[in-house]
Amino acid sequence: MSPLQTRLFVEPIETISKRCQISESTAKEIGINTGELVTLIDPNTSKDITCPADVSSEILDFSIKVASDLLTQINFTGIELIVSKPTGGFKPTPIPTPQLTPAPSPRFTTLPEKPDPIVTPVSSPIIQPGMSPLPQRPQIPTTTPPQPMPTPTPHSTPSPGIQMPPPPKLPPTPGIPKPTPTPQMTPTPSIPKPTPVPQPGFGQVPPPSPMRGYGQVSSPQSSQGFSQVPPRSPPGMPQVPSGMQQQTGYGMDQGLGDGIAIAPPDPYPNRIDVNTLAQQKPGALVLNVKKTMGCNGRVKLNPQTIASLRLAHGMLVAWECPLTRSQGSGRITAENIPQFEVHMDLDTAEDTNIKSEQIILYSTEPPVEFQDEITLDVVSQPGLEGFIMVNPRNAASLQVSEGEVLSFEDNLTGAIGAAKFKIKEDLPNNQVIIDAELIEASGVGSMEVELKKNLRQIIALQSVELGISPITGENVWEIISSARQNIASIKRWLQNYIIFKGIKLRWEAANVACEFLSTTPDLVGDVFAEITENTTITLRPTGLVTFNAILIIDISRSMMARDVEVKNIGPALEGIKAAMSAKEIQDFLAKFKPGVLVPRRYSAAFAAILFLSEKVGRGFGEKVSIIRFADEAQVVPFSGGLPYMDSSSGAKDVLENAAKLIVEQIGNAYGQATNLGLAMKKAQEIQRTFEALEVSEEEKQPTMIVLLTDGVATDGNKFFESVKDFSNNPNVVMYIIGLGNPDDVAMKRAAQLCGGEYFKPEDSGELLIWYSKRARDLQVKMKGQGGQHE
Repeated sequence: MSPLQTRLFVEPIETISKRCQISESTAKEIGINTGELVTLIDPNTSKDITCPADVSSEILDFSIKVASDLLTQINFTGIELIVSKPTGGFKPTPIPTPQLTPAPSPRFTTLPEKPDPIVTPVSSPIIQPGMSPLPQRPQIPTTTPPQPMPTPTPHSTPSPGIQMPPPPKLPPTPGIPKPTPTPQMTPTPSIPKPTPVPQPGFGQVPPPSPMRGYGQVSSPQSSQGFSQVPPRSPPGMPQVPSGMQQQTGYGMDQGLGDGIAIAPPDPYPNRIDVNTLAQQKPGALVLNVKKTMGCNGRVKLNPQTIASLRLAHGMLVAWECPLTRSQGSGRITAENIPQFEVHMDLDTAEDTNIKSEQIILYSTEPPVEFQDEITLDVVSQPGLEGFIMVNPRNAASLQVSEGEVLSFEDNLTGAIGAAKFKIKEDLPNNQVIIDAELIEASGVGSMEVELKKNLRQIIALQSVELGISPITGENVWEIISSARQNIASIKRWLQNYIIFKGIKLRWEAANVACEFLSTTPDLVGDVFAEITENTTITLRPTGLVTFNAILIIDISRSMMARDVEVKNIGPALEGIKAAMSAKEIQDFLAKFKPGVLVPRRYSAAFAAILFLSEKVGRGFGEKVSIIRFADEAQVVPFSGGLPYMDSSSGAKDVLENAAKLIVEQIGNAYGQATNLGLAMKKAQEIQRTFEALEVSEEEKQPTMIVLLTDGVATDGNKFFESVKDFSNNPNVVMYIIGLGNPDDVAMKRAAQLCGGEYFKPEDSGELLIWYSKRARDLQVKMKGQGGQHE
């Protein structure tokens, strides 16, 4: 194999089109970089095809992945292909510029192996022996290969009987003086190679064009009254037969007589200098063409180049090739490429007949005029997910780039809003498309708005509380549970929007309607804000959600500490006293006097009684279980030995009996250890009991777990193992209450993993208020990325 080609095993691949993939070592072996062209040759049929190659470190050195459509195109049925670097690449192979062979004299060309003729006036020709009269030049034998014209040296000897003329004295300016023919002259070997110049009375002979084929300039020694010896072709080129005219450079005089070649037709007869062509098109630029892949019919330009044309991404440009004079047009893609280049697809270059390495490029649209604001007609369109659409010209006029924020204002109603924007290239200049949700949320009511670049600071929100409801249907928890499992998706959706006061959003694809109930910081006036990856999102159902509950209460010895101040408990205390007349309950409540420090276990028992009272008051058949734990975990048995209390029972004695059990088994009991893992395992058993009781889909309800503790787990990692199990259940939310000195970091992390929150009350009033709210309200808190690692 040639060092520029190799044989590789073929692996057809359907996921790419019209390209192939090779290893890094193969690319290095054949001398290409990624994206450059390679030629694939079928060694069995000799069919070949050229395509771009992607270089990948995942490809084996002895194989190549080839798009199936390429293999079909060459009817490939074998197992190997020869892969080589194309000889031409993207650029046409340059045609060599002819080099004149230096002659020993500015007047004569010495023909090898033949006596040189003595030049005499045409009116009286002298025929030398062994030579034919001009222009009937003697034929060079075909058996003798073309020889290069000898260059005389100081020791060269002229042909017998022929004397070379003395060198003419050259003037200081370029050019060769008109020769004076003499029959015999002595050559001087130190004469420099003359440069052909026009002579008086003769047609001008310019130098050969480098863009033509190899051409031969006639001898500079021809002058009026003298016949001309046709020069020999340069070394390595074929001899021109007698009677045919030798090929000349572009623009040479065609009337110099026999023995001079006729120029072939110019393949680009309409060619023009690229700079001259640029001067004919006001504002045109001369750019180097780079033919590549992936432009999709567009042209890529540097942003500074686009700005110099006073255009913008997505607008139209045209171009013209100075060789073929063919024209083309396309839309602009702004990309960080060299400023003096234009990138286009190979197909685009071929379709518009670009043959030159440089083209002129110019605008086909009026230049962009910069403005601070534009009044546009409003077009409402649903499903844009928070975006507005403008055309390239208006975006350029406002000097904004796609993805930046534009603000809009209804001058009739004073309504304002803001949104990130996208480019819509076919949008009329007098229109702006605004997401229907934004129009409704902002209160825009007229047919036009003033659009301008947003200059307000957009603040990042720490947290938001969203009221969630289904767009269709009534199952609110199903919507929240789905959002909880797709937190990344809901975050991405919300990040599309610029948030302002009063905004309400609808996500049709997820059947979610939401409103911003509260934010941190508050949105006041015309403040604009945005959701970030670190924003905490709390989903709160706006409709009724029924749910079961499991209260887990720590009764370890440390829970006997008297450090919970009785404060702001008046309403809760009076409500329980009025609802329960049993002596045990009344004596227990009498311990809660304002300003007194009560034991932690008393506060926990009071909170549990209040929670049960709230659940019974709702009357939705919700179930509540209570687990006490220390050295072991036990379920508090309710009426009939059930592990839960059914809140649908409104009988007075059911609630009172439950309250007595709580006072007895929590308020007046304690243990030694803090086996959190055992408590969580017991909660899993109760959760399975709840699920077994829910026969139909309509009966299924989420479960809230509330853990109250004042210490650190004493049973190793069992607690977090159970927490992880609960975190994978979208129908479980866990809250944790900390009294005394628990492991705040561990408790906060556990609550966040299960969609809840960790709360440390300052006094008994805060504790009771929190329990009362949780009995009526189930919400899911989804922390930002940073919060997951706290």
